[in-house]
Amino acid sequence: MLAGALTVELMLGGPAWAGVLLGAAVVLAATMGDLVESLIKRDLGMKDMGRFMPGHGGLLDRVDSLLIAGPVAWVVLTLLV
Repeated sequence: MLAGALTVELMLGGPAWAGVLLGAAVVLAATMGDLVESLIKRDLGMKDMGRFMPGHGGLLDRVDSLLIAGPVAWVVLTLLV
């Protein structure tokens, strides 16, 4: 949330409170993205979705948080800054 406040205020010229809200929204969205991806893998009965490096989960494990957090960040910034 601190990073969001500083980024929005110093780099985008917006209010610090919008950055705090952005930080909170991104943390929640990233956590939800990771949990949803884990639930999908559990329902499919798969531990790893990738085959290139066993134990590392594959590409989806690398971007699961970003898939949800990116659009959330865009919406928050569009509405508030």
